[in-house]
Amino acid sequence: MSTPDLNAGALPHLTATLLRHGSQSTTRDLFGYEGQFFTVPGTFPDGLPDHIGFIAVAYAVLRTTASATVTDEFTVRDVDGYRQILGTPGNDQDATIRSALDELAERRRAHGREVEHNRVQVLGLPAVPPVRIGHSTTGTCVLHVLCSCPHVEGLAAHFEHVSLAANWLDESPARSWELCATAPTHVTIPHGGGRLTATLRDSKGTAVVEIQHSTGHREAVALAEVSDLT
Repeated sequence: MSTPDLNAGALPHLTATLLRHGSQSTTRDLFGYEGQFFTVPGTFPDGLPDHIGFIAVAYAVLRTTASATVTDEFTVRDVDGYRQILGTPGNDQDATIRSALDELAERRRAHGREVEHNRVQVLGLPAVPPVRIGHSTTGTCVLHVLCSCPHVEGLAAHFEHVSLAANWLDESPARSWELCATAPTHVTIPHGGGRLTATLRDSKGTAVVEIQHSTGHREAVALAEVSDLT
């Protein structure tokens, strides 16, 4: 099954169940209504600045009944947040989903504008953040930190925070990854600092960097624990 292109106007695939916390759940399990789930990728909507990254988010389209009529009404709610209504409920399922996607697109665009404004006008940082991820020709994920490369072939995304980059890397825990050759190798962590000597994954598949301290001691640190302080 091919992935629908929401940016081209396609509707998302609908599924009867959603994997959560190791088990399959239905909309009746989570919301008390019949319905289906769909997922919006982080690449939606098209046209966001390259360095604004989102993770995929699941939503439920529920078949509810309006209070003033027996006609079926469809409502879209987020699954993992506050379960708020997204878009405008309506009597047509496709139109209700499109309304939800329109609202989500505007939220993400507004977030992108806010991030850009805060980086430049509030924090005085460069418009393009220092962390981004691309793919090597071998399919390896490449993490670019304070990267000065003018262009990265096959660039997947830019990320505002290292933790977001870690989430992206860990979407495929079995995939090998490496640091860009131009990334700085000296790092500072809360209890010291040292030199980056290797990239790897721990027993859970989390992206990890190995740090060699000045004492010679080597330590593995999960990427999600590293802070982007620039």
